[in-house]
Amino acid sequence: MFLRVGKEDIKIALKDSGTVLTYAGFSFFVPIILAILVDKNADFLLAYAVSALLVFGVGYILKTQIKTKKYTEMKHALLSIVLIWLFYCFFASLPFVFIMKASLLDAFFETMSTLTTTGLSVFTTQLDFMPASLIFWRTFLGWIGGIGIVLMALIGLMTSYSKTTKLLIAEGRGDQLKENLKTATKKITVIYIILTLIGILLLMIVGQNLWQATNYSMSVISTNGMNITTAGLTTVNNGFVMTGVHNYFTDIVLVFIMFMGATSFSLHYLFIRKKNWLVYFKDPEFRLLLLIGLVGTIIVGTKIGIWNSFFHTFSMATCGGIAFLPTEIIAGWSDFTKLFLVVVVIIGGATGSTAGGIKLSRAIIFVKGIYWKIKKSILPDQSYFRQQYNGEQVLPEQLREINQFILMWIIFIAIGTLVITSYGFALSDALFEVASAQSNAGLSTGISGSGMPVGVEVMLIINMFVGRLEIIPIIASVGLLLNLRRRK
Repeated sequence: MFLRVGKEDIKIALKDSGTVLTYAGFSFFVPIILAILVDKNADFLLAYAVSALLVFGVGYILKTQIKTKKYTEMKHALLSIVLIWLFYCFFASLPFVFIMKASLLDAFFETMSTLTTTGLSVFTTQLDFMPASLIFWRTFLGWIGGIGIVLMALIGLMTSYSKTTKLLIAEGRGDQLKENLKTATKKITVIYIILTLIGILLLMIVGQNLWQATNYSMSVISTNGMNITTAGLTTVNNGFVMTGVHNYFTDIVLVFIMFMGATSFSLHYLFIRKKNWLVYFKDPEFRLLLLIGLVGTIIVGTKIGIWNSFFHTFSMATCGGIAFLPTEIIAGWSDFTKLFLVVVVIIGGATGSTAGGIKLSRAIIFVKGIYWKIKKSILPDQSYFRQQYNGEQVLPEQLREINQFILMWIIFIAIGTLVITSYGFALSDALFEVASAQSNAGLSTGISGSGMPVGVEVMLIINMFVGRLEIIPIIASVGLLLNLRRRK
């Protein structure tokens, strides 16, 4: 079932991981600068510096001391993704340990949540006492996690079915419009930065100051959705100034940014090339995401009110996971509302976006597959009809891979729900929390937080990690390691 692998393959994966870690170490310069200019605290500066040196040190050792003559293949890339994520998540969590005196498990949970753009937090009640550099570190980790996921989808490392690379390399005119991967990566990154800047500008126009707008735009475009104060958006009217009037313009801007983050970045790329808004509405994923948000707004609105439903349905549909209602109110939603939003969040956003979930393209093909199966069963044996998605033929092996992926996704949801209900939590709350974690949404019923049982915390970490890396790299990595063990 799994590719043959030996010690030499493990060396390649570790060496490649070391190369990436040496570059990742530069990310710590962001909080270091803030510790100097804003916090003006030598202890905070030392915490980030030590963490950075550890990343550089481990990365340098892996990169230079491991010798191998083999070249990197797909199996090595899959294992490297898992190793890089775990290594970097560990080192990125150290500032929370050094500065907040948090346990390593809590710090790892927080960092995993930010890097996977989930947004669940164990520090919600401590945000008002957290230094600015650490607040922004959370935001920045989510932001780089978002673009990292987009770029991994771009090069086809995380999905068995993805149209992203096809759209980028040949968008309908053959060789004339071909782009090499390096150029496409740069352009996708530029688009990500531009959308972030647009978000900052819009949030400032509706009343937030530069600090708030920067953090929220970076957090929401990455569909991370973490707050920067304990109260969060529950007090956002005109930039955290209580006026007694809710700022609906802030809600609209946040929904817009979340929607842009959950839209395929290959689609943003095509829009810039063609300068035609119709490219969005011709895309089946974009149309379905919009439809789910609008229909969900109406359905859930009968239970929690139209505006509450509009914001939080789009928050779940885009996997943005940000809320302006307190957790206790969300926990009090009816089982119908929770279960409906569970379905919405499991479907998730578009392929090649920062959103999580099984992805809209897979959901569309899965439903089409059921229709094709029914149609085939009632037609004569010799009948033939094309099985297409977005104008392209869907091969039987692609359909099989998608069905297997969705099955594995549901199995992990079920395992997580079972574990959390074993701690006495209600079934609907547990299912909502696990689906939110695995789809990297982050809307919570209150299960996640400071003091949650260790077993629940570990399970949610696994769900976040599995969901963000879309299961396949993790399963493949486990298989590679088991194969190595058998060959010893």
